[in-house]
Amino acid sequence: MTATTEARLYRVTLRKQFPAWDERNGIVFEVEARSKADAVKSARYEAYNGGHTGSGCGRCWFKAVEADTEN
Repeated sequence: MTATTEARLYRVTLRKQFPAWDERNGIVFEVEARSKADAVKSARYEAYNGGHTGSGCGRCWFKAVEADTEN
């Protein structure tokens, strides 16, 4: 039994152990996904390809929150 859910818009924030001056409030990715886990997975991929993660950045935390679509 597979439950199909619609894709929703999530706002995923990346926070670093050693942020640069312009990364202190986190780096925000807006991702369309079916769940928070899928949103974080997509944001990790984007962050890695964008050069935001990798060696020298320390620990990284990702937090997904469903974005308000009514505004």
